[in-house]
Amino acid sequence: MLDSTDPPAAAPVRRSRIPMRVTLAVPDLLAADRATLARSAPLARVAAYAAAAPVAATDADAALVAAAGLPAGTPTAPLAAAGAGAAPGDAYVLRADPVALVAGRDDVLLAGRVDDLADADAAALVAALNAHFAPDGLVFHAPRADAWFVAVRGDARPETTPLPAVRGAIGAHLPRGPHRAVWRRWLSEMQMLLHEHPVNAAREARGQAGVTGIWISDGGTLPGGAFAHASAFFAPPGRAGDVARGLARTAGADAAPVPAGYAALAAGTDVIVVLPPLSAAGALPALEHAWLAPALAALERGSLAQLTLIASERDAAAWTWTAARPPVTRRIGARLAPRAFAVPARVAA
Repeated sequence: MLDSTDPPAAAPVRRSRIPMRVTLAVPDLLAADRATLARSAPLARVAAYAAAAPVAATDADAALVAAAGLPAGTPTAPLAAAGAGAAPGDAYVLRADPVALVAGRDDVLLAGRVDDLADADAAALVAALNAHFAPDGLVFHAPRADAWFVAVRGDARPETTPLPAVRGAIGAHLPRGPHRAVWRRWLSEMQMLLHEHPVNAAREARGQAGVTGIWISDGGTLPGGAFAHASAFFAPPGRAGDVARGLARTAGADAAPVPAGYAALAAGTDVIVVLPPLSAAGALPALEHAWLAPALAALERGSLAQLTLIASERDAAAWTWTAARPPVTRRIGARLAPRAFAVPARVAA
């Protein structure tokens, strides 16, 4: 069962004599206007200095886990649960996102995730789910109204599709594997239970989307051992920072609030920084001034060993650029003959 718990005391930051590595994750960066992104000189330099083409991931959380040095396929749900304030322990945990589903001509369609639930409404819906599914060994938990998870008692561990990879019809993305039948039955029961709940009736009367389904994904248990590529973590509040906080807690530390800029990072420390989602129209110039430009300058002079940029679309695919100190010829070429920054092609669902 998932229980709320206070975060542990921050562990001492490891010092090193070698130049630090910085991973900078910017949610929603690639949702910005394409022409604006193309004009960004710092973004163009990051792409020019990267040793290889950007690496695609399903979403920013999966890219962040890879940047921390964890194996491919490491589940993000238990990390997000830990970062949201739960204590997964050794439980098998899945994300249980509240979604709006609509009936199509030939299939049920995903309208989107329901992100505007009040705390009391989320608690009421989770209580109803727990009352119904307790005999099946499912325990739902919502440490915040926008962060839902389910712990599985037993071996019903499905193969799933991450929510950002689902667009439109859901049939091809429903649970797979040996436990597909039981999970598809459970999901149908969840739809019926939620459809009749008074919270949804009240939401619909107010013109809000009802929670008519649950999307499960990213299941697993917390990873063990140390992370190869970070000793300090910085994360914003809310869902964008949950996995980073979970990584920190699993490493025996605590993620700190996001500092004002690159200059606030301690020299000689490998860090992962997740910035708040890029939403304001003037946010890109601020990002360039506070983070990208000083990080690139440090990379060019050799006081930064590696810069990794994770950029994502809004609740969709993410890409990772990793750059070491570029040779002089590449630095000159990037400045004298810059190429416009281009958003990579969308990851296929």
